[in-house]
Amino acid sequence: MAGNIKLHVEDLTISFKTTQGLVRAVRGVSFDLHEGETLAIVGESGSGKSVTSRTIMGILAGNGIIDDGKIIYEGEDLTKVDEDHFHEIRGNKIGMIFQDPMSSLNPIMKIGKQVTEGMILNGKHLENRYKALFHEAKTTLNRLHREKKSLKVELRANLKAIKTGDSSADGMVLKEECNAALAKVKIAIPAAKKRLVVDKKAAKVAIDLEWKNEQERVTKLVSDVKAKLADSDGEAKQAYVDEIDMLQENLKRFKKVTKRQATERAIEIMDEVGIPDPVRRLNQYPFQFSGGMRQRIVIAIALTASPDVLICDEPTTALDVTIQSQILELINDLKRERNLSVIFITHDLGVVANMADRIGVMYAGKLVELGTAEDVFYNPVHPYTWALLSSMPDLESKERLTAIPGTPPNMLFPPVGDAFADRNSYAMAIDFKEQPPMFKVSETHSAATWLLHPDAPKVEMPEVIRKRIDRMTKNTSEVSK
Repeated sequence: MAGNIKLHVEDLTISFKTTQGLVRAVRGVSFDLHEGETLAIVGESGSGKSVTSRTIMGILAGNGIIDDGKIIYEGEDLTKVDEDHFHEIRGNKIGMIFQDPMSSLNPIMKIGKQVTEGMILNGKHLENRYKALFHEAKTTLNRLHREKKSLKVELRANLKAIKTGDSSADGMVLKEECNAALAKVKIAIPAAKKRLVVDKKAAKVAIDLEWKNEQERVTKLVSDVKAKLADSDGEAKQAYVDEIDMLQENLKRFKKVTKRQATERAIEIMDEVGIPDPVRRLNQYPFQFSGGMRQRIVIAIALTASPDVLICDEPTTALDVTIQSQILELINDLKRERNLSVIFITHDLGVVANMADRIGVMYAGKLVELGTAEDVFYNPVHPYTWALLSSMPDLESKERLTAIPGTPPNMLFPPVGDAFADRNSYAMAIDFKEQPPMFKVSETHSAATWLLHPDAPKVEMPEVIRKRIDRMTKNTSEVSK
């Protein structure tokens, strides 16, 4: 896995009170989020994806009830944390990017104030200075990673053009040039990583020394004032007491961000998320930005508190395909640069194909398949995952796309057996009587389907998916040559 477990969700069960009865929105969901990984949770609308993420953030609707389960973060069960304490976690440690940026931004407040207000309230002065000290090394490494990604895309295009005969005689030359440039970048990346590690260590030493010196300076000033305090009385004594309080308060504020510092940091973050001319843009309102730029602003706001877990709740749904790609690449880059652990909520498997480390497929409030991206795309085993993949177009597919028949079940009356049984052409009698447990496919892959039971008949995945997997395998092997 990518790293240590950052977030552990166990048997999470959530209902909503309605005038018609209890809606069973989430039913026994369990998963782990590892440090530095992207976990994509995929499923149709109403499958419980967003409810799960909002529960993690502590923003479940007022009529929501956590019936059972745990959400363990830093050794603490978030389902039992009261609101007075949760505000220290929400935003600061677990950030969230919402689906519609216009509903997340205040339309009558300038962007600058919206980006900086969180930093001013909770900003970390020394931490920002620490990051600034290795900013150049981090930027260099990020640039090399972007070049590597771009060269791979170019190489893939060259290979396809040569294969189809669309390229000129220079096609092979371009391929060799691209390979040579890619080799240089691959050599440069380890050196850039090493420099970043060295700069981070040096930055920590410098910041620790700065904090120690400030503490010693304030301690000496307080000592001097206390000496004067001992020889005073009346109004003079109160003045010295006030001066000591002010010195100690200033020491606390030494780690906090001032308005000027917050503005400077906002400009840096807006530049980091790809907003041109950030100084001018700070004084503009949300309606003066395009949809893609508004989403970048929302991402910038989420990053100002430097969270280590980022939840993205369908952040590209309202955007066109080109802007979608840019936002996905941005989130991927930020994840790598900041070592974020990301939960990415979406209804489209195609959106997360190139960014998810693991994928959880959700249906009717339950996780029905969970595995690495390679497991889910190259060896899917649940009929619902097959249905999602069969309905997903790609550039080379010539087969007719298959729609998923029927509609999801009414969760006021959850089905007794497998919730997907009514829409599943592979359903057996037991699917209508009992819910399937999670069967283990491999160490990284599991699925809740009776088709994996030892006594179940052998069922092959649909031919349309088999052909797609063959194409993906062939393309991958060509690019890796």
